[in-house]
Amino acid sequence: MTIRILHHQEPGDGWSFDSPDIPGLVGGTDQYDAAEAERAARFALTCEAEERGEPVPEQLEFEHFVPARAAAA
Repeated sequence: MTIRILHHQEPGDGWSFDSPDIPGLVGGTDQYDAAEAERAARFALTCEAEERGEPVPEQLEFEHFVPARAAAA
């Protein structure tokens, strides 16, 4: 399963992320942090699976999208 994570940067406000593949997933950090976004996505998917009584997805791949104008430092 491939999860897309969209990163957004607002000057002076840090970074935020969301995913079209996980409704309701949203988060933010002071700096670009792909690992934090992946942890949040895994947590959201785990909670969703447990609520439905389904197995937790294990084989996840992440694709990170960063606007071209943003410097992912």
